[in-house]
Formats: sequence, structure tokens, C-alpha cells
Amino acid sequence: MSSLTLTTNSSAGDRNERLTHWTRVLCVLFFFSGFPALIYQLTWQRTLFLIFGVNIESVTIVVTAFMLGLGLGSLAGGWLSKRPGIPPLPLLAAIELLTGAFGFVSLTIFDKVGAFTIGLSLPATAAVTLALVVVPTLLMGATLPVLVSHLVRRSGNIGSAVGLLYYVNTLGAGAACLTCAVLLFPFLGMSGSIAVAVAMNSTVAISALVAHWRDRRDGGPALQDQTPLLEKRGLALALPTALALAAVGGFVSLSYEIFFFRTVSYASGSSATAFAVTLSAFLVGIASGSRQAGEHCETSTRAAMMRRLVNALLLACLVGSLFLLLLDRLAWLDRGIVGVAILMVYLVARFWGSLLPPSPRCRSQPIAGRACKPPSFISPTFWDPRRARWSPASC
Repeated sequence: MSSLTLTTNSSAGDRNERLTHWTRVLCVLFFFSGFPALIYQLTWQRTLFLIFGVNIESVTIVVTAFMLGLGLGSLAGGWLSKRPGIPPLPLLAAIELLTGAFGFVSLTIFDKVGAFTIGLSLPATAAVTLALVVVPTLLMGATLPVLVSHLVRRSGNIGSAVGLLYYVNTLGAGAACLTCAVLLFPFLGMSGSIAVAVAMNSTVAISALVAHWRDRRDGGPALQDQTPLLEKRGLALALPTALALAAVGGFVSLSYEIFFFRTVSYASGSSATAFAVTLSAFLVGIASGSRQAGEHCETSTRAAMMRRLVNALLLACLVGSLFLLLLDRLAWLDRGIVGVAILMVYLVARFWGSLLPPSPRCRSQPIAGRACKPPSFISPTFWDPRRARWSPASC
């Protein structure tokens, strides 16, 4: 009996060790996947502004096109994550290579398209901008749900997986923002920055293929190839409620982002460095809030997680409402007021970042394990024998 217990504990410890190692691999890949994505976004925005001009309409069109492409890519990635025959790391490699291929020729395409769009109406300009960026942004948006689904099948916790991967990807984007402002754009220009992004795409793709080959060779902890007995966890929020909350959160957070940019730009005299630091603070804040909420999803009950979420959103509203008032009271700091503004941007973004991981799922009180089929990114399910059908759950 004791030898059987020791063998079982040893096997469980070995699986946990391999899971930890595999999670680190995914985090490294996703960090450097977010780096070139932000380089492309900043470079393409500059290029499109040169073509269509810098005014409130063009800025709105460009940002809308990027957000729409990322959203559609997330839906596509959610659909792909439900296809059990598609290995995630080769899929990530293909996405990175396709993104890099478009990035390599993107500036040439934008220049040629810009020559044919001079004098177009606003709706036509919007359609052209959307057509230019929808494919690469769709590819970028697909990576998160694909890798989240893969990590969930191995770790069994959706909130933690979303928080961790979103954290490292957004952290990579924040680091890229500072790097672009301080190093890439001043010394390499837009063409050189694109070349760096393409090289990073290629590196991530090759690394993903190598990691996939090593995982297959070592017989990694592929829980999706087994019939795991995992504990059933309740819904943190119903799917319609979660989607509505995510939509409102996205609307409010992007509104905050635009508001912060305009305020800091006014306070700093439209400094490009201040813009980059503001964007970086916003991204890092979103990332750190997401990570903290993901960690809470591993240990907190549903009720405790909802209390933390409500408190975070209330604090975000409080700091946001005091933003202009504090800056006005601290105007005597002169240039130092930009530092205060950056700190408040980080705090608001951190509070709003805690919204993402609890929206899909969080831990509830454990119930005796039931054989669960591998969860997808959108709607994980478990077999309910009383209803003789698959019902929502978190495995």
C-alpha cells in the first residue's frame, strides 16, 4: 500500500514538474510574440497616419480597425481551439510566420495603396484601412485563445491560464512600446523596426516548433490525450453576463486610454517619449492586474473572487475620477506632473486588468471529480448524467 502511494505521489510530482516547465515555455513564447505585435501596430499606425493624415477621424478609424481585427482573431482562435486535431504550437508557428510575411511587405503595400486612395471619402478611407490591417491583426488576435485552451487542458484552471498568458503577452507589448520609442524608431526607422519584428516572429515560430518536437519526444503532460479526473468548478459568471461585462470593460478601458493619452500629451507638449511611456504604463498595468486576478482564481472561491472584482472596479472608478483633479492640484510640480499622471494611468489600468481572468471562470468549492472532456476557450463542458448531456463547467 505504501509503495503504491509513493509511486502515485512520485508520478503526480513528475507531472506537476513537467507542467511547470511547459508553462514557462509557453510564457516565454507568448512574451516575445507580443513584442513584434506592438512594433507592427506602432509602425503601421505611423504609416497610415502619413497616408490619411493625423486627425480625430483617422485616429478613430485606425484604432477601430486594429481592435476589430484583434476581436475577430480572438473568435477565430476560439474556434480553432476546439479542434482537437490541430496541435497548438505548430499553429502558433504558422501564425507567427504568416504575420512576419505580411510584416515584411507591409510598408510597400501601404505605400502603393496610399497612392490610390488620395482624396477618398471618409467611408472609403475606413474600408481601405480595415482591409489593410484586418488579416495581420486577425492572426495576432488568434494566438491568445489557442494557447489558453492548450494550457487549460494541462492545468485545469481557465482563470489562471487567461491571467498568466495575457500577462506575459501584454508585458511583452509594453516592453516593445518603450523599446520602439527609445531605440528602434530613433536609430533604425520604420523599415528597420519592421525587420526586427519579422526576425522576432521567425524566432518565435522556430522556437514553438522545437518545443513541440521536444514535448512529443519526451511524452509531455498532454492531459488532452488522457481521460483526466478533475474537480468540477462552478461558473463564476454566466456566459452572456461575462460577454456583456467584457464588452463594457473594453469600452471603458479604451476610453480611459484615449483620455490619458490626450491629457499626458497636453501636459508634456506632445512628446513622443511621453506617449510611449503612457502606453507602456497602461499595458503593464493591464498585464499586472490580469496576472494578480489569475492567481486569485487558483485559490479563491467564486464569491471571494467577485468581491475582489467589484472592489477593483470601484477603485478604478475612484482613481479615474480623481485624475484631472489631482493633476490640477499638483500643477506646481511642473514636468514632474507627468510622472504622477503615469502612475495614475498604471493604477487605473491595473484595476481594470483584473476584469479579464474572472470573466471566463474561477474556482468554486470543489466537488468530487467527474470525468471531464477537455475544455475549450469559449464553453468548457462536463457530462451531466442526470440530464444526459454536456453542461457548462470548468475542468
